[in-house]
Amino acid sequence: RIPYIRWPAAVRRGASLQSSSSSKKVDRLLVGQSRALTPSMTSVAVTKPLHFQSDVQQRRFFASPVSNYAGILVDDLAVRSFSSDAAVSGRGGTNQQIISHAESGDITAAQELLTQMYANAISQNDSDQFADIDSYTAVMDGLIDQQTQLISSIGEEMNEIESDLNATMPNRLSSEFYERGAAKVMMLAEMANELLIQMEDISGVSDRYSSMRGNVAHELRSATLQPTSHHYDLAITAFVNAATVARDTNYSSPATSNAPYVAQRWLQRMETLAFDPYSGVSPSVDSYYHVMEAYASLGNGAAAIPANKNRAPILAQAVFDKLKENTNLIPTVREYRLLIRAWSNSTCKEAAYKTMGLWMNMLRLFRLGDEEMEPRLEDGKMVLEAWSRAINKHSARRAQTVLNAMEKLVSHKKTDVRPDLDCYKYVLITMSRSKVPDVGANVMDLLNTMEEDRIFPDTACFDAAIETFKNCSRRAKLEEAETYANAAEIMLKRMEREHDRSSVSTVLPSSTTYTNVIQAMAVRKTKKAALTADGLLKKMEQKYAEGNEAMKPTRDSYVGVIHAYGNSGAESSFSHANEVFQRMIAQHSNGNDAVKADVSAYHALIRACSRASMNIASPDQHRQALVLAIATIQEMKKSDLNRPNSKTYLLLLQCCIQLLPSGAERAKALRSIFRSCCKDGLVDQQVLAEFQSVVSTDVYHNEVVHSAHDYNGVKALPESWTRNLGYRVRTQSEDGVSKRNPIISVTGEVIASTAYNDHRMRRRWSKVNKKLLEGGRM
Repeated sequence: RIPYIRWPAAVRRGASLQSSSSSKKVDRLLVGQSRALTPSMTSVAVTKPLHFQSDVQQRRFFASPVSNYAGILVDDLAVRSFSSDAAVSGRGGTNQQIISHAESGDITAAQELLTQMYANAISQNDSDQFADIDSYTAVMDGLIDQQTQLISSIGEEMNEIESDLNATMPNRLSSEFYERGAAKVMMLAEMANELLIQMEDISGVSDRYSSMRGNVAHELRSATLQPTSHHYDLAITAFVNAATVARDTNYSSPATSNAPYVAQRWLQRMETLAFDPYSGVSPSVDSYYHVMEAYASLGNGAAAIPANKNRAPILAQAVFDKLKENTNLIPTVREYRLLIRAWSNSTCKEAAYKTMGLWMNMLRLFRLGDEEMEPRLEDGKMVLEAWSRAINKHSARRAQTVLNAMEKLVSHKKTDVRPDLDCYKYVLITMSRSKVPDVGANVMDLLNTMEEDRIFPDTACFDAAIETFKNCSRRAKLEEAETYANAAEIMLKRMEREHDRSSVSTVLPSSTTYTNVIQAMAVRKTKKAALTADGLLKKMEQKYAEGNEAMKPTRDSYVGVIHAYGNSGAESSFSHANEVFQRMIAQHSNGNDAVKADVSAYHALIRACSRASMNIASPDQHRQALVLAIATIQEMKKSDLNRPNSKTYLLLLQCCIQLLPSGAERAKALRSIFRSCCKDGLVDQQVLAEFQSVVSTDVYHNEVVHSAHDYNGVKALPESWTRNLGYRVRTQSEDGVSKRNPIISVTGEVIASTAYNDHRMRRRWSKVNKKLLEGGRM
């Protein structure tokens, strides 16, 4: 029997025929569905396919053009001795009606007839009453067509709203329209799923394999309804459509969330049936691709669950691996690109490695001669973007490897796809997030390559380059740090020139740009660098006062200048740092919440006071710096948000050590600071070690050991001295396990209780590396 084929409308209408009745018969025969022209089994012995009484006639039918179909089919009608009026009645007529309704788009009527025939067959216990396989095929095709029409309508509506800047349709109405459309698409998918289950149950597939319904309600069987690969592909496509439209419309429901998994179940059924050579069912590349597409939709869209962003590429990768294991199928570039996109949208730790591996495989196949695998520009962008988000110390090097490979393809004339601005931007952003000290050495090479290719850097490129120089200046050695700091300043000047060159320039320095340069200047440890940083800050203040919101100073801007003055070693550097701090307070009072002082800002000022000893200032200036540091802590104590912590007292101890000469006065000041720290309950190991290193043994014994108490045979600090450190440890008491303040011995060691050790070991066992801890090994 000729399989059901949806011919073009012009062919189905039979334009070359003269009568409408003949055209209807031709339409039925062309699609191989004419039960009206099929004789009854009692009157004609059929030994050939139903529509052809000879091999010659069959060859003539397929070899002749459409214009000759009429004559051939009239001959076929002459061979068959039965009346068409009688044939349109009964089961064959109903099948024709189902197909006619399905093709015209009236799926409801077609399904009603299909359901009626199913009910009649069950009630009469007659398998011949079931609709034929072509009726099921027509209805399932119709369901997919309706899904396609709904998706097209939703897409047009979304494009119309996006193009309408005034948003004429309220968001509530549009969301309701999307929700109804997505729900309708999901309902159509479930209807196609039910039809396929019904075909499996009737044909007996469920007898040999598990039924998707769970149980079969009847024992009637008809082998003619055994599903083909086309039916399984239709079911898969239906659920893929439901998943993708739910992603595009941000619609979520249990059914749409489960749609990809149902599609995979049908794919697995196809893989199982493929082992049976008589089933005629085997998955195609499209089958695998559609399931991968469904899984990829889990991690996309604004309504995507964060966990699905990690799960989606893993599931799609598993389907892709199955496709590669199939020796009869070869993955195409479409599957590679879909998987690269899925991994690039993921937040998995290995996402960048996965995208790069897929891209490199495409590149390898392309170099071996597979022209279809030529990497596109978008493919390389997705890989570079994945590396720009990756948290990996090798990210910058990997991104540069991908960019170099793209450049080599162009230089070797393998492709015309050249890296564009986005490619270089992603590489520069990756460099700015790297912690490798010498990663900044390649920044200028990249910018020079961009100039040679006439690619002009934008603001993001310059910002990333400056941030890279800043990070390298902080991590590199002294000489290299000076070089990177100068490079950051030079890059800022270049940005300003690019901005002043044109009023519509895409290069626009912002407060982030200036702040990064200020922080780089703090590393240079010179008076000139400090003045340069302060000049940049004043420029930001001026432009912000003029109404430029992009130049709004932040807390980091002021703290960077304070550090620059503290590191400069210039005379009265602490007073300049205090002046900057007061400007910061005034800026916040004027309504700039971005410059609200925190503990780090106070610490920067105290550190700047302690470094006043780096210059040749007089002892009076040293005392002024110490007084300023003490006054800063007093101001912190008055604050409700920026209370002193143990690091505050550590900095004050260091300030006292560096600014006061050795002697009774310094010892008295150190005892006073330590007592204040004990009173506030902020004594930790570092404070205790610093105090012990600068006072005499007698002073330490009187201030610390004398006040200590015994804890399990060890001299420990009073619990009140450590009450505000911000954490409590587990201890064993008469009432069981409880918590108390940290226990520190007079020698500065933390005393861990048995309960705390047990708790720490249990936590280590619960971590990923717990296998390494078996048997108590550390």
